[in-house]
Amino acid sequence: MDNLEYLKKQTQILINLYNTKRYEEVILKGKILIKKFPHQLLFYNATSLSLSATGKDEEALKILSKALSQQNNNIHVLNNLGLINGNLNKNTLAREYYDKALSVKENFIDALVNLANLNLKENKIGETKECLDKAAKASNNPQSDIIIYSALGQYHQHLGNFNEAIDCFNTVNKLSPNNVIADKGISLIHKYKSIDDPHLKVMEQKLNTIQDDEILQHLYFALGKAYEDLKEYKKSFEFLERGNRIADKKFNYNMDEQGILFANIKSLFKDFDISKKIDNEQKIIFILGMPRSGTTLAEQILSSHKKIYGAGELSFLEFAIKDNLLESNKFINDTINEVDIEKLSSIQSEYIKGIKSFNHNEKIIIDKAPLNFRWIGFIKMIFPNSKIIHCTRDPMDICFSNFKNNFSSKTVGFSYNLKKIGIYYNLYKDLMLFWKERLKDNIFELSYEELIKDQEKTTKKLIKFCDLEWDENCLSPHKNEKIVSTASLAQVRSPVYKSSVKKWENYSDELKKLKILIN
Repeated sequence: MDNLEYLKKQTQILINLYNTKRYEEVILKGKILIKKFPHQLLFYNATSLSLSATGKDEEALKILSKALSQQNNNIHVLNNLGLINGNLNKNTLAREYYDKALSVKENFIDALVNLANLNLKENKIGETKECLDKAAKASNNPQSDIIIYSALGQYHQHLGNFNEAIDCFNTVNKLSPNNVIADKGISLIHKYKSIDDPHLKVMEQKLNTIQDDEILQHLYFALGKAYEDLKEYKKSFEFLERGNRIADKKFNYNMDEQGILFANIKSLFKDFDISKKIDNEQKIIFILGMPRSGTTLAEQILSSHKKIYGAGELSFLEFAIKDNLLESNKFINDTINEVDIEKLSSIQSEYIKGIKSFNHNEKIIIDKAPLNFRWIGFIKMIFPNSKIIHCTRDPMDICFSNFKNNFSSKTVGFSYNLKKIGIYYNLYKDLMLFWKERLKDNIFELSYEELIKDQEKTTKKLIKFCDLEWDENCLSPHKNEKIVSTASLAQVRSPVYKSSVKKWENYSDELKKLKILIN
């Protein structure tokens, strides 16, 4: 076999491996092929995307940098550099790569859609739509249309334009009948009222044709939600369990590592002195707690205030802490008093650099990343003017709500296994007791149940804690037009309601072991 034939054969093998998501095999084979054929950029792209898919973004960037040195205007390399830098929250750098790719080819659809997603992440609504409209105009094949209409569906979904979102997702389903991401999108915002619901029928038919577990995962969660709407709780749980089983196997979330991390946090801050801080005038409200504890509703309430900007779930703080103070999930210092002040200043500056990508006029910004509860000690040191809102809710409602949602983030990999959820909840509860002993009145406890019971009284307490004058708009969070990208995107577009309280009791037989674990 001559060299050209060998190259063609190996290229096709690598493409097939990538398309079937056999990422570890792509990485092994790709690295060998890069050495043999250093000028074939497809090998760099496939290997780097596979590394990113397995959580090795930094290594992926190194490979793409080598590819860029081969051809600095290759639009696919530039686009992938943008994508992976975006994964690492390096939004400014990601935007630079997308812009460069589009300067080479202005109608490059992949870069336009990725830039749109970045704009949406930064709440740049007009710029998002502009990119997607440009991509739609440039598209000349069904495969591109699928990508564009999927992104348009998410755009409308996040804005609360649910009819437009469903139209986009239906278009995706017509173009690609086995595309279950569209079904997942529809299920989040559609209320199923009958067993004869056309979309439910469509999803059930797909069960007979789809065999790929990763695709089935999304379908199972969507069906679980549909049958919950129909109050067929046994059937709902069966589908939720199937979806969670696939996801749990895929993520293989390590609870032992989490136990070590939480213990290390408590050890680091055991002699925490609240008076130790770095001067900073930035006013930030951190809304935190377990996922599904009411953090999105809290943000919608507060960002309805004329002086507050809701930036959504930001991971700048976690990335900065891990970059500066953690090695292999362990802190480089034994106590917070030993931490170099320059390290803390670096975390502060990285975070501020991140939030500057949001365009807003309001004086106060909200960061509602729930898992920031782990970093409360750092928050009070680095941003002494910050306000911390801890969202609480019935533990069983929290844990089951985690189990029944198909999250997009890998950081909540504990949520796909009832035992892991229970263990994680207990770690969270223990750490919050630790923080409250040290910070006392510096943390506002926002009870979901109390908010539902007396919305006005609880909201006024919340606004007072934030040292703000009263704003009537805070009583109508469902009228807030800000982007919502969490699993609560449909709920928060309705007035505050009570039907989510004790919802887990519909599944009480299936959740007996969980109840024992967290009580």
